[in-house]
Amino acid sequence: MTEHSPLAGASSKTPDFVRDSIFAVGSTRIIDAVLMMFFVVRIATPGIGLPVNDIAGLLLVAVAAFRRPTRQLSGTTWFAAISVLLVTFLAIVAIATGPTQADITRLGRILIMLFLAGFIASGRIDIVSGLKGFSVGLLANIPLFYAGLAPDTYGGLLTGFLNDKNVAGFTYAILTVLLFLIYRRLWTRIVLTGLGLGAVVLTDSRTSMAALAAALIWLVCARFLGPFFRIILAGVLLGGFFYAEDNLSQVGAYAARSGSDELRERIDAASLEKTLAAPWYGHGLGEATTELAGDVWFYHNSYWGLITEGGYAFLLAILALLAFAGFQFLGKGRQTPEARIVEAATIVILLCSFRLGEVFITLPTFIAIGIGLGIYSQRHSDWLVRQAAAGPEVEGALFPIQQRVS
Repeated sequence: MTEHSPLAGASSKTPDFVRDSIFAVGSTRIIDAVLMMFFVVRIATPGIGLPVNDIAGLLLVAVAAFRRPTRQLSGTTWFAAISVLLVTFLAIVAIATGPTQADITRLGRILIMLFLAGFIASGRIDIVSGLKGFSVGLLANIPLFYAGLAPDTYGGLLTGFLNDKNVAGFTYAILTVLLFLIYRRLWTRIVLTGLGLGAVVLTDSRTSMAALAAALIWLVCARFLGPFFRIILAGVLLGGFFYAEDNLSQVGAYAARSGSDELRERIDAASLEKTLAAPWYGHGLGEATTELAGDVWFYHNSYWGLITEGGYAFLLAILALLAFAGFQFLGKGRQTPEARIVEAATIVILLCSFRLGEVFITLPTFIAIGIGLGIYSQRHSDWLVRQAAAGPEVEGALFPIQQRVS
């Protein structure tokens, strides 16, 4: 581990680390791992009403706030600017549309997500430990579900503590990609890919299957392509995603679910109508729902959801975060393998958002943004060193070799 590493001091046996946290064993910060393990649990907390994973996120941010950052965020003023402007805008919208409990809860959740991303990037949260804990939770969810010890909310399809098959599919898909950051050897990545694909198939989420396939293709192919052909590849993957989505619904067992697909189409039509009718500033937070035959349904499109809640400003702010952190837009310095992995995770986010209702404002999405923010900052810092020294670029890895898992 070098002094330039974004995780330097975050998870090593140094005096600084001992002062940062006594809850550590070896290279894993236990408190971060345990709290992120509970990110899997989307069941309401007894007596509070908020989901357990939101409470775990709040606790992790609260603990991290009292830690010292292990690195400065170089060249990332855009993150603070977007965050402040977004929160201010959404607060004004809430006041203009009449503040409700939904506004307070939703805005508080967005604040937690933004702090989570920033603390991951600055090293206050040890993301290596966190990803280990999150993966343990996801892995444990499978046998607990089939043993009848975790909730079954969708007729035998894998949900468990994630409480919804599409949420489960998205979470297993994006974590499969992000875990490539710490599992580096080919055989471990093959095993990880097999387990991840298997878990997504068990959720029966067609959207997540197609998105994960697109992300894996990106990981294999993008490293060999220049900017122009990467754009072409992105277009091909987007077209392939919609083709698979449209045609899988007519194949095999999916063809027998025409009633479910027809209901989804009716929900989409009502959602689009409400989205198009929204004023430029949106209807307010928590309004991404529609009513059919007396029942309230959440949107099945995250893009429309953000527009409905906060207008195009809300959507553009989130897409800007994903462009800068996820795709390293305008990033300085050399592209890294870690950056390509975060790009692939961002592809999962963007594709799933076309068919799933709550993808953008979720813990997995902001974990990806936080990691991407850290990589962006490290690349910028290395670029400044290279410029100042007028010599070879100083290399720094977000995931030092000492913390990678074979």
